[in-house]
Amino acid sequence: MTRPTTPRSPVRRRVIQAAAASAALSTFGFPAIVRAQSSRLKVGVLLPRSGFQGFIGQSCQKGADLAPGVIKDMLGVDIDLMNADTETNIDIARTRAERLIQEGANVLVGPFDSGAAAAIAQVAEQRGVPFVINIAAAPQITEQGYKYVFRNFQTARDIVGNGLRLTGDLFQATNTAPRTAVFMHVNDTFGTAVARGIGAAMPHMTQLPFRIVDTISYDPAAKDLTVEVSKAKAANADFLLLVCRLQDSIILRREMVKQRWNPMGVISPGSPGMYEEQFSRPSESTP
Repeated sequence: MTRPTTPRSPVRRRVIQAAAASAALSTFGFPAIVRAQSSRLKVGVLLPRSGFQGFIGQSCQKGADLAPGVIKDMLGVDIDLMNADTETNIDIARTRAERLIQEGANVLVGPFDSGAAAAIAQVAEQRGVPFVINIAAAPQITEQGYKYVFRNFQTARDIVGNGLRLTGDLFQATNTAPRTAVFMHVNDTFGTAVARGIGAAMPHMTQLPFRIVDTISYDPAAKDLTVEVSKAKAANADFLLLVCRLQDSIILRREMVKQRWNPMGVISPGSPGMYEEQFSRPSESTP
């Protein structure tokens, strides 16, 4: 599937038909196929429950754990979750996907991280097992002509477009007009995809009052962002445009406080981390 489509489109119908012919699809996206199953559906759930993305992975797991009861009540279908921890590691994600398939998983879902999703997609395609991406935004994962990979989540292009438009709405609603922004982003698959999206979108967002004066990428697993924050501060931009994960966002905020950098604001077009409570909790954000 190359692009997200509406449920009534011919492409969508062909995708669902192909999936039904090959294996059981996930209850999360295709309930009609679930109803057709005569036995318990084994769903392999891949999430980063440990490593630097562990907190968010654990949060996602809590949501997945609710699914069997909900689906049983709604559709009368029994689901067995086969949970696997990707450990915030792309190679481990690939290995765990292979193991789940060997152990009888009918479908794979996950995995929150775009890099892990790309690795899992390769395994699913090779083994002919459906993989439903419920969180992972890098567009290239579903633009390679895979037959067994399905997207139930927006792409980075959609995130950027919607996020920048809302940023413009924010400035208009608050009667502010910042002229400059410094852009910081994680350098993983997701962050790089969003950065490309911003680079492509900004020339067309003529309604936005600001321009990006510097772009700074960093490792999402970094334990120290002193140099990166110092460079961003030196750009003397009106506000910080940020694409982050959770742990790095906390480290970054602490460093901003330490360096007494107080821009007009910190705004994200859409990224995990800033919408987590830990990001804005004072005890987590101050040194």
